[in-house]
This record gives sequence, structure tokens and C-alpha cells, in this order.
Amino acid sequence: MSDDANQNQDQEQQGKVSRRRFLGVAGAGAAAATVGGFSNARAESVPVQNIPERRTDVVVAGAGMGGLTAAVRAQSQGADVILLEKAADPGGTMRESAGGIHGGASSYEEMRERCPWGDADLQRALATNLPRSYSFYESIDAPVGPPGDNPLSRSIGRPPVAFSNFMVNTFESQGGTLLTETPLLRLVRNSRDEVIGVVAEGPDGPIRILANAVILATGGWAGNAEMVHRYITREFQSIHQRNCGFAGLQPALTGDGFLAATSIGAAPSDGGFDSFYGHLLPARPAQFSHPLIDYSLYHGEWVVALNVRGERFTDESRGKLSGWGVEHTPSEQALNVEVAYQPDAAAAYIWDHHINETQALAEQNLGTIDKYEAFRQAGAPVARADTLEDLADQMERWGRGMPAEKVLRELTQYNEAARNGRAAALPIPKEDPEYAVPVSEPPFYAVLGQTGLTGSYGALKANAEGQVLSRTTRPIPGLYAAGIDIGNIAANSQYLGFLGYGAAFGYISGTNAANHPGPQGGWEIASS
Repeated sequence: MSDDANQNQDQEQQGKVSRRRFLGVAGAGAAAATVGGFSNARAESVPVQNIPERRTDVVVAGAGMGGLTAAVRAQSQGADVILLEKAADPGGTMRESAGGIHGGASSYEEMRERCPWGDADLQRALATNLPRSYSFYESIDAPVGPPGDNPLSRSIGRPPVAFSNFMVNTFESQGGTLLTETPLLRLVRNSRDEVIGVVAEGPDGPIRILANAVILATGGWAGNAEMVHRYITREFQSIHQRNCGFAGLQPALTGDGFLAATSIGAAPSDGGFDSFYGHLLPARPAQFSHPLIDYSLYHGEWVVALNVRGERFTDESRGKLSGWGVEHTPSEQALNVEVAYQPDAAAAYIWDHHINETQALAEQNLGTIDKYEAFRQAGAPVARADTLEDLADQMERWGRGMPAEKVLRELTQYNEAARNGRAAALPIPKEDPEYAVPVSEPPFYAVLGQTGLTGSYGALKANAEGQVLSRTTRPIPGLYAAGIDIGNIAANSQYLGFLGYGAAFGYISGTNAANHPGPQGGWEIASS
């Protein structure tokens, strides 16, 4: 058996032991003499409601990058911590990531230049605390890679599951309790509206955990159909969950932290709800699995993109940011967002031999498969031809509603403008001349993809200390957040690195939650 397999088996057994230990103590102690440090009088003052109960210093909801960092950091500050994870295994989207920990830039100033729409205070906190999180990982011998030229970028242990396992094992070896298959249901408050704990649902039913502070690190709401419909697109059923929900699995990212917090008066972030991070993935009926980088398309800024009606619908190099008057780094991420608004959240990406050689081959992209081959092997509709007429005919035969005549007309119009340096004057401009290259060198390639959604940018409004803010913009006592449960760090399709959010704000919130004093209003639970 491999070392990774041994680690996973050991971790699974530890998780089961932790869960049994917790439920055994809690089940026997809801009204007993002492439960997790409670005195008799204090325990009796809390309504029992037939729910097992325990007391700790900090509860962390979510065991991904942000939650694991927050939990271990809080322990380093002397706190007793209980860590909740909705899925059967900890690690969250980090376990499926191929990226490193980064802030999307090399400095705060560069963050502001790249993403002026995001919250400046949160971006400064991200830039300031990423290096501190790296130092913290080094201090506990976590498997992070060496620093590179960018001070805000580090790799994590390869594969990322090794980093996750290390953090879990560190957490449990220091006395932490990990409860898997235990999603957050709601927050618990006292009569002064201080957050004093959570109610979660374990495998054996609801449990209540009272704590000095709660940290929300549940990974956002990308898998919540109602929220995706409200904020992004009506095509929820057509998009791919490019996170914990890929390969037919049910997405875990259903907004548990956001919904629990806003239900007690927390404010949504000021921006970010209309955009997200992700990359185009093979269109159904394609089937694919880990590693997602093999099946994610990254060179969209160089292509011509047509929706299933055969129409160009956006500037491929800028996405919806075209015309905003703000310099934007061209990337496929913005185009992928625009695809989400198209019928079936689908689009054909078309390119030629030159772009294939310089942008789409494995050596130019993350992953080990050339992108055309990746889509073909996954079973997505693809086409390759020596003439644009033949390519358009093959695309019509996909049976997705793309008339060959219309496809050819769009490509001909685009090519004529691109050859003459007039792509910016097209009915839908392609403004950056570097990317406005004609599709002219055979063979020609086309793949049909659907939007891949990794995570949302809009979430809870928080300050630079990781405190969740109310609708009056005041900190909610006892409530912190980490990772992408904090909103508007980035916005408008400009990615600044989700693992970086988890590292920096896990470090911040773990530190501050561990030092949060007990509630001034006591431990009696408010009736509503």
C-alpha cells in the first residue's frame, strides 16, 4: 500500500474515532455535571432541547484550505478547537486543486491595479498576511514548496491531498476534534446577539457546540442552485461544478456559511456576486475526472467563441469587462463567465494550427493532455478540418443548433476584420490587437464546452480582521470567516487566488478567534 493510501486510511480511522469520542461525550453530557468544561449551573442554564451539547473555545465550519489553516492556527494560540466538515473527507476544493497558494499578484499595489473593483482593505490584508501564513506553515513543517520570485506565491505539497492530510493529522494530534459528514445548520446566539456557537447535523442527528468564537470557512455557494440562479445564470443545470462536485458528485458548496450568517443579520459583500472563477470544461455528454487541469481550457482569449446559435457574443480576450475603461489582464476566466449567460451555458471555442501550436498544447498549458485531445477523449463534441467550410459542417452535425452557414459567416466576418487590423470595429469588438488573430492556418479546431464554476466572488462582508460584519457594518461579536466565505476580495472575473484567501484569512481569523473573549452576555441561548 502506498504512503498516500496509508495516510488516507489512518486519517479515516482517526476521523471515526474523533466522531465517536465526541458523540459519546456529548450524548452523555448534555445535562450532566461537566461537559467540555461547563459547570453544573452553566449547563443547566442552556435549553437542552434533546440536542447533545459541548463547549469549546473555537468552532470552525469547513475543513478546506481556510478552515484547516484557521483551526491549526487557533490551536497554536492555545485554543481548543472543533472542526466541522460537511463532506465525508476533509480538504474541500483544495484536494482537487493543481494550483499553488497565491494572491494573484506580487504586491498589494499590483492587486489594486489588476482588480480595482475589489475591497481595498481586504486586498491589503491578503497581501500582508500571505507571507505570515507561509511562515506559519514552515513553523509546523507543513509540506509547502520553496518561495519563488513572487513573494505572494508558494506551491503546496504535491499532490494537494498531502497538504490536507498533514494539516488534519497536525490538528488531531494536538487534541482537535474533527467531525466529518457534519454540516453547519445554524448559528447560536445569546440575548445580546453575540454568536456563542453552532448547531450542526452529525450522522446521528443534530448537535450543538458552544464556543467563544465561530469561524465560517464553508467554501461559498457555487453549488446552491437558487443562489446561482439569482446572482449568475439560470443555466445552473448546464454548468459544471469545477470543485467538489465534479465527475457526477454532488457539490458540497451550497452556501452554508453565507446562509447561516445572513439569517442573523450579516451583510453580503458589496460586490462580486455577478462573477466567479472557473474555466470552460467539456460539454455534456462528456465525462471526465481528476485532474481537472487536463480538461480545463485556458487559452480562450486567443479563440473565436460562438454560442449554440452560432453567434459571437463577447470580446473573447476581455469577457464582460470590454468597454469598462479599466485595463484588464486577458484571460479565459472572463470568457468562461460570459459563457454561463449563453443558452445551455455552452460555447464553441475555435482556433487554428498556429494557436494550437503556441497556446493549446500540453506544454503551453496546465495538465498533461493537449486541449483538443482532452475534450475529444472526454466525449465532448469536437471538430477538426482543413477548411472552415468543413469545420462549420462538422459543428452543425453536433446537433446542438449551430447552423453551418451562420458559423461560417461569423468566422469569415471575424477573419476579414482581424486581417485588416479592424477587429475592434466588429459588431462585437475584439479590442486587444494581440489576441485579435485570424483563424487562417489549417488545420482548424473546434470544441464545445460548458461553463466550469469553481467558486463565487460574492459572499459575506468582512473586515481585515476576518470579522463578519452586520448590515450596519459593525462586527458581529464572535463571528469570523475565512476563504471564499469572505466576499469581494476579487470581483468582475479577475482571479486573485482562492487558496491564497484560505491561507491568509485562515491565519487572520484563526489568530483572532482564538483570542476572542467569552461572551459578555453569558451562555444562555436566545429563544430566536
